[in-house]
Amino acid sequence: MQFLPLTEASPAIQAHVRTLRNQPDVRKYMYTSHEISEQEHANWLASLNGNARQQVFVVIKDEQAVGVVSLNAINVLQKTADWAFYLDVGLQGKGLGSVVEFWMLDYAFGVAGLEKLNCEVLAMNSAVVKMHQKFGFEVEGVRRQNILRDGARIDVVLLGITKEEWQNKRPALAPVIDRISAV
Repeated sequence: MQFLPLTEASPAIQAHVRTLRNQPDVRKYMYTSHEISEQEHANWLASLNGNARQQVFVVIKDEQAVGVVSLNAINVLQKTADWAFYLDVGLQGKGLGSVVEFWMLDYAFGVAGLEKLNCEVLAMNSAVVKMHQKFGFEVEGVRRQNILRDGARIDVVLLGITKEEWQNKRPALAPVIDRISAV
């Protein structure tokens, strides 16, 4: 599996990212669940150029774009960022999310030089909350009724992990990720 900066990807891959993002089972777990237009996608891609507060990578498996993983709200002074990801719905539940999360944690606390990584997950996405906890994330709070979706208010779970926590957790997870990656 490869992680290619989205700004360096071909126009075809960049366009395919919009297709992945617009899958109904991806959209339903996002803050903005509407279908992304070509223009909105183009504006977002343009906003990434020279943006020091955001790094977006396309996940490539078998020469196909299968997901996106990003660092957002990067704060160089505080050495913190938020992160998020999504995958092609046909590949969810097969261990790929774990490989992506492992890579992002290594990247964030290595290459990116961060000391704290945060994320937000819609409470209805309990499988992802549990996956983050498996990697050492701690629930730090809940933004109660924070998102309006289909006329209902939805809670958002706040999670975080420090560099030290990841360094302590990583050795136990590395063999598992190696087995998943070998498949």
